[in-house]
Amino acid sequence: MNTQHAPSTRPARVRPAVAVGVAGLLALTTAALVPATATAATPAPSCSAFNDPVYTVVKPSNGASLTTPWTGEADKAAAAGYTEDQGVAFRASTVPGPGLVPVHRMYRSDPQDYIFTRSTTELVSAAQRFDYDDQGVTFYVSKVGSDCLKPVERFRKGTLHRLAASAARQAALEADGWEYENVAFYAASASGAEEPATPTTPTPPPTTTPGTAGAFSFAIIPDTQNEVLASGDRRLTNRNQWLARQKDLAFVAQTGDLVNWDTPDHRQMAMAKNSMDVLEDADIPYTVSVGNHDTMATGVGGSARDPQNTRALQRDTSTFNSYFKASDFGAVAGTYESGKVDNVYSTYSAGGLQWMVLSLEFCPRPGVVAWAKKVVASHPDHNVLISTHSYQNGGGGLDGSNQGYGDTSGQQLFDQLVSQYPNIKMVFSGHVGLAQRARVDTGKNGNKIYSFLTTMHDGVTNPVRMFDVDPADGTVSTRIYAPLTGTTWGAYTQTLTGVQFVR
Repeated sequence: MNTQHAPSTRPARVRPAVAVGVAGLLALTTAALVPATATAATPAPSCSAFNDPVYTVVKPSNGASLTTPWTGEADKAAAAGYTEDQGVAFRASTVPGPGLVPVHRMYRSDPQDYIFTRSTTELVSAAQRFDYDDQGVTFYVSKVGSDCLKPVERFRKGTLHRLAASAARQAALEADGWEYENVAFYAASASGAEEPATPTTPTPPPTTTPGTAGAFSFAIIPDTQNEVLASGDRRLTNRNQWLARQKDLAFVAQTGDLVNWDTPDHRQMAMAKNSMDVLEDADIPYTVSVGNHDTMATGVGGSARDPQNTRALQRDTSTFNSYFKASDFGAVAGTYESGKVDNVYSTYSAGGLQWMVLSLEFCPRPGVVAWAKKVVASHPDHNVLISTHSYQNGGGGLDGSNQGYGDTSGQQLFDQLVSQYPNIKMVFSGHVGLAQRARVDTGKNGNKIYSFLTTMHDGVTNPVRMFDVDPADGTVSTRIYAPLTGTTWGAYTQTLTGVQFVR
């Protein structure tokens, strides 16, 4: 069946103005839609907006399903074999409104599959890589949950997709062999939404909300290059989905080698971007520090693409920058080069203090170091955290070599930048070794600087180094944890005391 031609009573569709960039953007099977809770940045829309019932009908002969807010279309689909009427699946809005986001319906005639997405990147990927036709906006929903809005989850079985809004329907799909993909969006239940009653006693706000005078957390993602080699590997997406569910997570930084090597179809780049979109969709700001494997210096298989020109190719980040923009990161306040994410700084408010994550390229050029010094000097009220791909060696010392890739070594970066400013508090890196407990150095102003090497290169699970910061107590606790397997590397669990923050 092809229901691309809507009944005459159907409201006119709205088609987006999507700028299509690099071909083959994103792998559909690692969709970047995850649960999120309402925040000041993304308030949930009014419950009263979700008045329109959305129906689901299934074609028993092949398991395909159609979800639509128009009863006439459901009736028309029955004539084409969609005879299993599952009734009202959830309630959405058929008109735009404050806080509502559009959901597009994508259709592929073989195998008669419908995908519903609110992700622009997935919209482009489905059309370009998988030959889905964009049938336009079908309804409007919320990207965050609330007391009256519940998650609508997407499942996949082979090449078919389904939506499930109730726990019973979700359990039935899983029992029938459908694989959970993600939370596609939030909508009202089939019975409708009601505004939550105003409590007689106001609920006190959380004591650890980022931006207030309380504890908060942030995360450092190590080298993920081994997590994008196989198209079905969901470790990177799984980690980001887990991070999106963490309370009081203020920001995330990734220390480079997000991918292993670039290929003509840019498959690894697309997979990595799709997975990192999980954080963007959850309104968690992040940065990525470009590593040598993220550039043209590394060729297919992970070795040098052209050993005679490694130094020049290390600065060719054109493909990486075609996938990642400063606007994706969510809190970028400045860049070294316009239109490039190789060197950026992002500012945050968390725990009642001001923070900066300064993300620097691999073995940064002298001009980058000079720029970074100006950035740090002009933000004396910010606690500065530096993220760069190479800083420590495998044994935990400061790396004295640029390894033929770039310019400034880890030791030189410490001498020229890290040690010079009292508000630089931590440095994060990867590239070599496995991991180390905190290295403590003293800056020229007598301040303590804590450095963390977290490379891991794990072939099985998905480590992330978590930090819990309590500015009032002057403590920073850290651990390395893998959400996929529930593994904790106890050797790296550590609590720093007496940490002096800029207030």
